[in-house]
Amino acid sequence: MTHTNRPGFSHTAPLRTACLTLLLCCVRGCFCARGVQGQNVLPATESAVTKISSTAEHEANCRIIYLGFVGALERSDNKDSGVVQIRNELRGKEFPDVCARSYSPYFWTDGRDWLLMHFPSHVGELSPDELQHSPRVILVGHSMGGWAMMSVARELRRRDIPVELTIQVDSVGITDYTLPRNVRNGAIFYAHDVLMFLTTKRLRREDPSRTRILAKVTVAGAGHESITRDPRIRELVMNAVEHLRAAFAAEQVLIVSNPPRCFARRTIAVDQLSHHQLSCSRRSTP
Repeated sequence: MTHTNRPGFSHTAPLRTACLTLLLCCVRGCFCARGVQGQNVLPATESAVTKISSTAEHEANCRIIYLGFVGALERSDNKDSGVVQIRNELRGKEFPDVCARSYSPYFWTDGRDWLLMHFPSHVGELSPDELQHSPRVILVGHSMGGWAMMSVARELRRRDIPVELTIQVDSVGITDYTLPRNVRNGAIFYAHDVLMFLTTKRLRREDPSRTRILAKVTVAGAGHESITRDPRIRELVMNAVEHLRAAFAAEQVLIVSNPPRCFARRTIAVDQLSHHQLSCSRRSTP
């Protein structure tokens, strides 16, 4: 038997392996990055600038935030995902007060950062007045996205930012069992599919006095991906949106019917008054 000597092979093989690994990581990173909402680069055209300006103006006025996380093997804009379908519906002209995005769980911190852009940026907990004027939050996560969603909820807890609703859909993760105390309402949907031994089926509550579990649903006949399109998930989100809108409307009616009466703490020229020099009292209604 003839042996062929290949000088340097023992040194070049690990190098080739490392290069191939790096290449695969780059390809995977590019693929995932394209799937992250808001990461696509727009051409520098007038229409693109107009679109960016319109989006920025819309997000500056949002009263409700919908943040969804798809499964680990999906693009963040997967049109077959119920998480994305709800996102798209909430982007319609019927919901000018809602800002909606979806992300890959690999980029959950991007979703967290986008959400926190709508809140005061100072360190520490938000004051009651700041929370009163901040958007309300709805979180939905599928598969590994359930873990990502719960990670965001825990980050919001650090600043005492409430989450109106969380929905876990066939959630997979070792830290997605306990709803943090800042979550007001939680729901979980799961299927008897190939991942049934990995998915979360029971939720714990960090503080039962502050969190309600609205639904714990076994979706019969659903698969790990088709479960996201269960109509009850959409119904929960839309009900939450309408409930929040009704609350905003009632709050506005209260303000209109009982406007604040402000007076200066001391007599100075009107053009010298500042916000901090005014004290407001609520005028009683007959």
